[in-house]
Parts: sequence; C-alpha cells; structure tokens
Amino acid sequence: MTALACSSVLSWSGVAVAQNVTDPPPGATLPSELRAGIGVDRPYWSAGEARPFLAGLFESGGVSLRTELDAGWGRPHNAWIGGEVTSQLSLRGVMMTHAFRAVAPFGSIRAGARYFAATQQKLIEPTKQLTRPELETDEGLRTRYLSLEGEVQFEIPLPIGTLGGLVSAHGILGVPDPLFVYEESLRAVVDPPFVTRGRLQYLAGIGDPPTFRIGGIVDTIVNPAREAVWVRTGPAIAISLTHHLEAVGVAALTLLSPDEIGLAGADLGQIGLRYRWATGDLWPEFP
Repeated sequence: MTALACSSVLSWSGVAVAQNVTDPPPGATLPSELRAGIGVDRPYWSAGEARPFLAGLFESGGVSLRTELDAGWGRPHNAWIGGEVTSQLSLRGVMMTHAFRAVAPFGSIRAGARYFAATQQKLIEPTKQLTRPELETDEGLRTRYLSLEGEVQFEIPLPIGTLGGLVSAHGILGVPDPLFVYEESLRAVVDPPFVTRGRLQYLAGIGDPPTFRIGGIVDTIVNPAREAVWVRTGPAIAISLTHHLEAVGVAALTLLSPDEIGLAGADLGQIGLRYRWATGDLWPEFP
C-alpha cells in the first residue's frame, strides 16, 4: 500500500509535468511551506521531561534543501515554546526566516519575518493575467523582499484520521510600487503588501501508531490589492521510516488562478526526506 501511494503521487506529478515541457523539475523550487503539518507525529517525541533544548530539522527534495534550528523549552517536535531559524536553498534562490513559535500536539502559533533573494527571478510589471514568458522575464529588478507573517495551525482528531488547517497573513515589504512579485513560498504572483492563505487537509492514518498517513489538501490564497484568488488541491502522503526520518510528498495542482504560469503556480513537490534531531534525545542513533 505504501508503494502504491508513492507511485500515485509521482504519477500525478508526471501527468502535470506533461502540461508544459518547459517547466523546471520540482526539485528546482524551494521546499514548499505547504508541507508544514504534513507529517507523522510519533509518540517518540512526547517521551521524557520538558526541558531546555536545541532541535533541528533537515528536509530535502531534489536539488533543494531546507534546514531549521529550534531553541526553546518543552518537548522538541511535540510541545514547546521558543524561537526558530530556518534557511532554504534551491536553484531559484535563498530564503531565511526568524520566528517565535509555540507548539502543542493539536496545533501551533508562529510569528516572524522571512527574507527571500532570488538568483534570477525578476519583479513583474502589473498585468491582469500573467503568462509564463512574462514571469521569466530577464529585464527589471531582481526579486528581493521581506515578509512579516503570522500563522495559526491546528489538527483535530477524527474517528479515522485527522482534519487539519492553517491560516496565515503576510505583509510583503521591499517591493517598489507598482510592481508585482512572485512570492516564492506561496507560489503566486501578488501585488504587495497584504496576502492571506488558508488551508484544509485530511490525513488518514494507517498502523498503530499511524506511521503512514495519506489524504489530500485544499489551499486558498487571497491578494486583496490584486483582487485575486488562487485555489489548489491534491494528494499528500507522509511515511515514517524511523523515529527521526520520514518521507513526505505533496502534489497540489491549480484549480483557480488569475494567471497562466504552468507549474510555477502549483505546489508540485516530489517525494522528499525529512530528518529530525534534538538535544536530550533518549535514543539518538542515526537514522
């Protein structure tokens, strides 16, 4: 069943790629923020006493890499309060985030600032409907911006599986008026400064504890200044390989968008690996 689920996600990805042969491979993009909350919560991380700690997370997908360092008090990767620093690197650019975070088994709250600097992506002239050639223009200012953002995430257990959700607000600074910007984390061309996102997901767990989760997501983005709405949906899977290592995949295709930019407007992530560690780990063996 695990192999079937993985092949289903990858085959869907293959169909979507066929829509536009000029699209870059999924690994060329940064690990998506849509993967937040898509994972397996083993009872392992709830063991032990609450304590001061340092914890980390490494996530890879193709040629992209995301790292996260947490410092706080509580049980790492389970229930804690403190700060996080993340870095994300890919062929498209580099992203850095500093945030305050409070985490519980049923959800989390996060507030902070995120900076992105592109290697090639340029800021975009205002337009009613953007096309892929206009997105990939070589003219203009290189994309750099600061996003001040807040996020609330929750997860509700059901008789079978869990229902989760996320609401976030973003204030994008550093983009000269009246230019648009391709917001790398949201995968959308927006008119700054204000953008919101909402997501619902359902994941059914298999096993006891549920080391394999499969389901789907619906993601919505609203940009009032542009009077634009984006809707994406698709499957999501998470497979726990060890206490520290899991495989995660998301394939959210665009249902509604003001633009025609192909897979640049979707969250089409190939299967990636996520590794967790923390100080005070009772069984720190690799992997």
